[in-house]
Amino acid sequence: MSPVFFCDRNLGKGFARRLRELGLPVKLHDAHFAPDEPDEDLLRAVALRGWVVLTLDKRMRYRQEEKAAILRYGAGVILLPFPKNPQKDWLLVLASEFYQAQPKVLAFLQRTPPPFLARFRVDPSKNGRKRHRIEAIPLR
Repeated sequence: MSPVFFCDRNLGKGFARRLRELGLPVKLHDAHFAPDEPDEDLLRAVALRGWVVLTLDKRMRYRQEEKAAILRYGAGVILLPFPKNPQKDWLLVLASEFYQAQPKVLAFLQRTPPPFLARFRVDPSKNGRKRHRIEAIPLR
């Protein structure tokens, strides 16, 4: 069974729409939470539903409260890359890259039960299996 991906507000609606077009099960932040929902409450609710959080919020890995909430509630969070010089429609390109990496993402999710915080990376200089990486970030 495919995981359900929860798209954080910072990904916008186009990213989620593209993932849906490609056939991935996706939930949108605004369909389930208030715009100012505290991250701790969001992480608890998403973890209870078994959804995997997708976010651009790289600072999450440094905030002790959010890391503690990931551990406490058993959340799974994947940090997506934010380019240094984003081009127009870069989020749609990122969604396509994430879709292409699904074999690696699914393998990671099978061997890494929640709680986890992971980083997804795209190396544009490479092709095939070496183009995408997903790796756990220590939470402690």
